[in-house]
Amino acid sequence: MTDIVQQTIDTELETYQSALFSLLRQPSISTTGEGMDTAVDVVVETIDRFGFDHVKSIETCRHPLVYAEKLTDPENPTVVFYGHYDVQPPGADDEWESPPFEPTVRDGRIYARGVGDNKGQFSAHVFATHALSEADELPAVNIKLLVEGGEESGSAGLFEYIDSGAPDISDADLLYVADGPMHAAPATAADTETQRKSVPTFAYGNRGVLSFQLDLQTANTDFHSGNFGGPTPNAATELVHILDSFFTGEDIAIDGFLDGVNPSDRARELVDSIPVDEQQLMDELDITALVTDRGFYHKLLLEPSLTINGLSSGYQGDGMKTVLPSKATAKLDTRLVPGQDPDAVFAAISAHIEARNPDVMVTKQTAFAPMQTPIDAPEADAVRSALSSVWGQSPVEFPVLGGSLPAAYFQNAPSLADIPVFVVPYANHDEGNHSPNENMELACFERGIRTSAAFLQAIADE
Repeated sequence: MTDIVQQTIDTELETYQSALFSLLRQPSISTTGEGMDTAVDVVVETIDRFGFDHVKSIETCRHPLVYAEKLTDPENPTVVFYGHYDVQPPGADDEWESPPFEPTVRDGRIYARGVGDNKGQFSAHVFATHALSEADELPAVNIKLLVEGGEESGSAGLFEYIDSGAPDISDADLLYVADGPMHAAPATAADTETQRKSVPTFAYGNRGVLSFQLDLQTANTDFHSGNFGGPTPNAATELVHILDSFFTGEDIAIDGFLDGVNPSDRARELVDSIPVDEQQLMDELDITALVTDRGFYHKLLLEPSLTINGLSSGYQGDGMKTVLPSKATAKLDTRLVPGQDPDAVFAAISAHIEARNPDVMVTKQTAFAPMQTPIDAPEADAVRSALSSVWGQSPVEFPVLGGSLPAAYFQNAPSLADIPVFVVPYANHDEGNHSPNENMELACFERGIRTSAAFLQAIADE
């Protein structure tokens, strides 16, 4: 990146931060709809203010998408930056040290709901493009933005848009996603801090997700445990038996669940090269042991998971109530790795449950397919170059992120079926997205802008 672009970012940084704060002050909770009608207008106005053309909102069955472009020449490569302007509900105000929708800077970090996930990350592309234009160094790249309003609640509007052929981005050559936290590398003897630290990171895709709910009713009411406990069925016990049958030790014991799981040697090599100190990680998380001896990142990135998210049954109040529960509910998700199909996995889970207790009702909820760009994709050189130049060190490369994004769904559009997709997190590893006191380091916000600018210049030279 040239000196003039660096200087332009330096000069405009305060303006960029102020614009981000305006985005953060506007609630945009897609799950409840709070603030969404106004939020889309704020996003459109912000992107338009910083020099993009043809900025528009696109109505969907859910919340609107926002599209914008900065075109150079039809013969030049087209990069699409994807992000989302909706946020998670903030939770209880008293869990926040400052109000969730009043961005506050403390100790070099911006605290606000959505600052890391994802307003501080998608806006970095806006500001990077503006800086390149102001410096009169816009590279030979067509830049398009697609910012959705429903990522935190299932992305139904995005899916509808893609199923229609994704007309505004059908000429895309590459999809770039800045979302999620960076890798937390272990502290070394040369570090002044003992905690893990954020390091530049990029991934060739992300794990998929399938969330579902189990409900079981065994009687028309809860019974007195003394009068009925023993000979009559207990919904909680019956459901726990089902959950236990999912596992043999740490392995998932559902026929068909692992169909398609076959990580490549190159994916294994990337995982083996991820820096990690498992004891340091456990100490930071205050856990006494991992549940696997295969390695933290092997288990996280190369194998699917099946997680019990919550259980509910019987009496939940203070003290005791000696009842036999008649209803029980479990909420679960499974994170899927490349090669797995969410529909096939759901069918395998449903068949497993049906064979053991046909009275359990299984309801599918969110489902995103996993996605992985070929690890030898030549476009990765531009990502690697941009991160290295901005951060002063080589990035850590992941075959996939542990989390799930709807990025894989873009490839359902025939024109986008084969484009590379890169996930390049800009937020610090401890951003606390989805949690109280979500935050983003000011340095990460700034470096995100510089990384987007450097990437655009690098991809133009490919």
